[in-house]
Amino acid sequence: MTGLVAAAALLPTAVAAESLSYNYVEGGLALYPSFESQTFMGVDGRGSVAINENVFAFGGLKYLTDDVDLTALHVGGGYRHGLDAKTDVWGGVTIEYQDIDGGRQCFDTGFGVQCVSASFDDTALGLRGGLRHQLDDKLEIGGSARIITGDLDYVGLTGTARFAIRENLKLLGEVDLYDGELGLIGGVTLEF
Repeated sequence: MTGLVAAAALLPTAVAAESLSYNYVEGGLALYPSFESQTFMGVDGRGSVAINENVFAFGGLKYLTDDVDLTALHVGGGYRHGLDAKTDVWGGVTIEYQDIDGGRQCFDTGFGVQCVSASFDDTALGLRGGLRHQLDDKLEIGGSARIITGDLDYVGLTGTARFAIRENLKLLGEVDLYDGELGLIGGVTLEF
């Protein structure tokens, strides 16, 4: 009887240890080799904080540069549902800010040089969601989708892998389709 009570007391701890963490920061380098005739390179960073067992806040920043600079920032709230101890499905609503800075373009009109800004930005709502699965004690895989509304609307798809090198430190590898353009992201994830 004592063994059964002890096992029951330890069961929630064992299940929690296997569940996926929603308390993390991660970041790395991003490469989009053929994004609308640009070779974008830059940084990508994200984070998440669990508010309770199912609700979390999350956000991220992507900065890419070539002849044009692209900044994408999102912040929002999400809900996770555990399908089992190793698999979650999640979804969330975000506020999305995008800025495209093309600098100034100048041209001669015959009456003098005229310069115009080739920059624009947009703030809109987004929907994000996906699936996360802890394949084994070292490897987590997942996929996600995002639908961004507004003047700079697009659909994105992402495939992610995180490989644990320490208990709270993982290597991050990601393939991203950003408005149909292929991107690769590599970095680290730190869970807290």
